[in-house]
Amino acid sequence: MRGFVSPLCLAGLGLVLGCADDAPPSGESGSTAATDSSVGGAGIVGMLIDANEQPIADEDVLGCLATTCYFGKTAADGSFAFTIDPPAEVALKTHPDPTRTPRWAAALEPIRLVDDDVVIDAGTVYVPELPAGAVIDTNTDQAQVLAVGDGLELTVLAADLSAAPGVFLYDLAAARIPDAHVPPYPELGDREVVAVFGLHPFETTCGSPIAVRLPTSLPDGTTVELSTIDHLDGTLDAPVPGHVEAGFIVTDPGQGITRLTHLVISRYP
Repeated sequence: MRGFVSPLCLAGLGLVLGCADDAPPSGESGSTAATDSSVGGAGIVGMLIDANEQPIADEDVLGCLATTCYFGKTAADGSFAFTIDPPAEVALKTHPDPTRTPRWAAALEPIRLVDDDVVIDAGTVYVPELPAGAVIDTNTDQAQVLAVGDGLELTVLAADLSAAPGVFLYDLAAARIPDAHVPPYPELGDREVVAVFGLHPFETTCGSPIAVRLPTSLPDGTTVELSTIDHLDGTLDAPVPGHVEAGFIVTDPGQGITRLTHLVISRYP
């Protein structure tokens, strides 16, 4: 049987374990629908790749809903498959791996399952490599402007940062997702994606707004919105307003993101 098999529910945790078996490989990024199900019903298929465009074998992939996660390992060719009953909003993701050199950020893509017996092909799911990052100074109560990677700057108050359980908060880092591997974001509607970044440490939150600054070729005065992705179900957080000023995308005064997952910057075309 392909797809999700042998479910096991852990009492009190709402966690469902499963296997991601062989799925048809895909050479394209982005989600598409296919009526020929290879997972025994509605679900998700795709292929996990690294920053060198190579398939990643034997790696955990998770399909998380708000209270439940399905997970398994990729096959030798990087492919994976889940059976998930619609309707469902899913955060398709991987675990970050800070022990690698270079470090891996988490992959994170939103998937919407609507119709019965329809499989969503997530295409190639990209795992970003993180740069060295910017060390956080924990001995100051002043805002710090940190160059976190690929031109992205974040202004943070160290005391307001809270890492996920078991994660040591040492540095902030960001890796831009190549345009060819930016997935669809259904909630954006007709908005155009300007840039997407994977952020580290994954799932870190902040009690105060984190201002964002990024160089751009967009004309001054262009308005943008910045959203982070909920790592539990793939929905977008409430958008933060921003604009282009002197060749940089900047969040509006007093505005900023409050979680480090994936950052999506968009605008109306």
